Parts: sequence; structure tokens; C-alpha cells
Amino acid sequence: MRALPSGLSYLCLHLFALCYYAQVTNQSPPNFTQHVSEQSKLTDRVSRRLIRIYQLYSRTSGKHVQVLPNKKINAMAEDGDVHAKLVVETDTFGSRVRIKGAETGFYICMNKRGKLIGK
Repeated sequence: MRALPSGLSYLCLHLFALCYYAQVTNQSPPNFTQHVSEQSKLTDRVSRRLIRIYQLYSRTSGKHVQVLPNKKINAMAEDGDVHAKLVVETDTFGSRVRIKGAETGFYICMNKRGKLIGK
């Protein structure tokens, strides 16, 4: 068997790499919104919901996160404040976490601008 000349083998190698790159880059990017929507519709019979009450501490302000009755969220509560008690609900399998104020019952959500609000 005769070996290919080095120039021809170099060209074949580049052609192979170009074809491989074209196959890899033709994939469409994943639709994250669709994935989240589909996953939120699924129910997992194995998961258990864990519900705990916490106070979330903010290093920036040196205080605790609170959910106020006017649906505002801030990190200005003192330790033990009634509005600083947060109910954290998690599923043992999956990535669902829900945080709401124990006193107000409002969940911590994010608006379109990325600001935290209570709903």
C-alpha cells in the first residue's frame, strides 16, 4: 500500500475537519423556554416536597430578606422580623424552588426588568 503525499493527506484532513464542523454547527440551539415549559408540566411521583421556614441573610445589606404586604421585596429586615420569615418549598428531585413570605403569602418572583416582586 502506498502512502499519500503529505500535501494530499493534509488536504484530506482539512476536508474531514470542515465536514465534521459543518455537521456539528448545523444543530439548532436549544429552546430553553420550551424545555422549562415541558418540565413544569411533568409530575414526578417519586419526589417529595420539602417545606421549611428560613430567614435569608444578605451580605450586601447585612440584614434579612423580607416580603412586605405591599408586594415589595428588600433586604432590610432585622433578625426575627415577622416579614423576614420565608417559606421555602423544594422538590427532592428536580429543580423547583418556591419562596414565599410566611406572613404575607406572596411568592418571590421576578418581573421583566429583573426586579424582585411579590405575587
